[in-house]
Amino acid sequence: MKNNRGQALVEFVVILPIFLLLILSVIDFGNIISKKYSLENDIDTVSDMYEDGKYEEINSYIKEKDIKISYENDNEFTSINLSKDVNIISPMVNLIFGKTYEINVEKSIYVK
Repeated sequence: MKNNRGQALVEFVVILPIFLLLILSVIDFGNIISKKYSLENDIDTVSDMYEDGKYEEINSYIKEKDIKISYENDNEFTSINLSKDVNIISPMVNLIFGKTYEINVEKSIYVK
């Protein structure tokens, strides 16, 4: 009977980097989805504060969460845009999205 231990080691060494890249990519995409969900909750909070006229609270909330905000005023509607940068750790996803990925969420509210 032959000894196949060397063959198994070579196969493991070939598969390990691919497996690690896959795991890091899944972690990155999970992080992006998690941050987007959090940002969607933040835009609901910010839009409620905006409707109540609590502009100072909006500024402190945005600074605390490290979020960028922009407003666009139309005659009847105000669009609030929140964005946040997410760091990418996976080398292959880095090539596609870059070192940081910007998440944007927008909500329009009716101005009375």
